[in-house]
Order: sequence, then C-alpha cells, then structure tokens
Amino acid sequence: MTAAPLPPDSTHPRRRRKSYTLYWCSLGISAEALLFLLSSLSDACELPPPFEAMELKGAPKLYYAVGERIEYKCKKGYLYLFPYLMIATCEPNNTWVPISDDGCIKVQCNMLQDPSFGKVHYIDGRFSWGARARFTCMEGYYLVGMSVLHCVLKDDDTAHWNGHPPNCEKIYCLPPPKIKNGTHTFTNISVFKYHEAVIYSCDHNPGPDKFSLVGSSMLFCTGHNTWSNNPPECKVVKCPFPVLQNGRQIPRARKTFSYQATVMFECLEGFYMEGSSMAVCSASNSWEPSIPKCLKGPKPIHPTKHPVYNYPGYPSPREGIFGQELDAWINALIVITSIAGVAVICLIMLRYLEHRKKASSTSGSRTSTQNQIYGI
Repeated sequence: MTAAPLPPDSTHPRRRRKSYTLYWCSLGISAEALLFLLSSLSDACELPPPFEAMELKGAPKLYYAVGERIEYKCKKGYLYLFPYLMIATCEPNNTWVPISDDGCIKVQCNMLQDPSFGKVHYIDGRFSWGARARFTCMEGYYLVGMSVLHCVLKDDDTAHWNGHPPNCEKIYCLPPPKIKNGTHTFTNISVFKYHEAVIYSCDHNPGPDKFSLVGSSMLFCTGHNTWSNNPPECKVVKCPFPVLQNGRQIPRARKTFSYQATVMFECLEGFYMEGSSMAVCSASNSWEPSIPKCLKGPKPIHPTKHPVYNYPGYPSPREGIFGQELDAWINALIVITSIAGVAVICLIMLRYLEHRKKASSTSGSRTSTQNQIYGI
C-alpha cells in the first residue's frame, strides 16, 4: 500500500513555526543587547543642566563615564572669580562634583556718586549690567540731564552707563506774566528764587464799575520757571439785580453786585422756597446757583417711611406667629426663671444649715469626750 498523499497546504504550518521561532530569537537577542547597554551605562552621568553664568567648553556628549571631567567657562558679560573651580567630575552616584556657577560674576559698571544737592538710587539694588540708577534732587533744586541711567554691556568683560550723570541746579523763576488792567508786586526783580511769591492787584477803573480780580491773587515759584498757578484776570464783573417773585433779599440795601457778591433770599408769607436760599455772583456775570423760586402754599412735607409692620394688614412683631403667644412664652419664662432662682437659694440655705448642725454636733461630742478624760 502506498501512503496517502499529503494535502497541498500541509507544509505551511512548519514554515510558520520556523518564522515565528526566528522572530522570537531576534527579539530576545535585542533585549539582551539593550540590557547590556543599559547596565554598561548605569554608572554614567548625563550633562548637567544649563547655567546662567557659565557654559561648557567644547561639544557636549550624551553620557559621561565615571571619573570623566568636563570644563566650563564664564559666559559673555561674566568674569571668573578665583578660587572657584570650573571643572566638574562624574561621580559613581551619577552626580557632578563640584557643580555651581558661583565662580562667574556679572560685569559691573562703576559706582556712581551722588550729585551735589541730590542723591542716586539703585533701583535694582546693584550696579552690574542690566541695573538701573535713578537720580533725585533736594527741595529747591531741579534735575538737569537724564533722570534714569542703565548699565549696559560694552564688550565681553566691560560695562558702562548709557549716559552722563545729571546735575542738580538751583530753582529760579523768570518774572510771572503781566496782566491787563492789573499788576503784581516786585516788578523790578528779574529773577525769583524758589518759593518766592508775588501778589496781583487790579488797576483803578475810571468807569462806574471797578475791576475784579478773578483767580488766585498770590503766585509762588514752585519749579524751574514754573509758577504755582496761572495769572489772574482783572475785568468788570456785574451780575443782574436778583429779582425773586413772591420773595425778597435779606438785606435789601445793595443795588449793584460785583464779583463774589453774595445775596440771601426769603419767601413772602404763604409761599415756600424751591432751590437754594443763597447765590453768589460768578466770573461769568451770572448767579450760582440760580435764583430760587417762591411757590404758593405750605411747604410740602416728605414723611419718613414707616416700618413695614406699621402698614395695614401686615402683622407687627408681636402678632401672628410671634404675636400674643410670644408674650405668653416670655411671661412663662420669667416665672420659671424666678421659681428656679428661689429653689436654688433655698437649697443653698438648707445645705448651709445642715453644715452648721453637723459642725455643732461634732463640737459637742468632742467636749463630752474631754470631760470624761479629765473626770469632770
């Protein structure tokens, strides 16, 4: 007998098993190689993190062996400070020793001197590059020049301020402006010192109405060629005669009203006032506030708003849920409190009497015992 022929695909499982066996063998070899590589690098050091003041010399590597050294140098704008080390060694615990950028310090600008009658303030608390210096002057002096200087980097190892230090000059003022129809004191002085003052006044007006001084009459020299206020004006200010219907002025002697004249008003009997009872003649030839009005009838009274429980239909605090029952509960609480207080007082008195009685009986017993001892 001949053996039955195998089916056409009977050889395929053997090939599939062979290919899978080769795949798993390759994967195992790769894993072993990776483990060997990791074990060989377990004692290696990685490159330290970047620093602000120093940088690595040469090209960095991915890993460094134990005992291997790296050398640093100061960055641009920093200077080496002896005796700090710029070399670090890879230690067995995967750390670099020593490792610090304290050996590199920022390049500094020269320290600025206080100006005469002034002071310099280092805004950032230092004078290395990137720092700022602000200048101020004493009272009575003003700053000439830049008020803030910046320390900037010039070369790799030098820095300088970006301008010249300012000066403090004494404050002077030129004469204040002249005004029409008026003048000021000390017109013969060409230069005024700090805080010196002038007083303005108006000329005599030949016409029927006098000039009024509108504005501040006194000016001070407060800064370099700077006065405390704008100069005043001298002009005729005349407000119209205030007419109040159903009212009158208090008093009524004046007939003309110039700048800052003040009038008071009152209403006739049977009328009430709407508006302010006082008005002042302003620089615009008008009354401020405007003339009030006198309206016929009694002055309306605006009653204050009563609590909501005073309105009809709204229960008062002692009505409804908290009404008469609240009063009954309060009275009952008072009675209970009083009874409890009397009971406590009686209990205290009872305890006190019992204590006295016990003390008396003890004393009598001691006396009889002593008498028996002494044969009394």
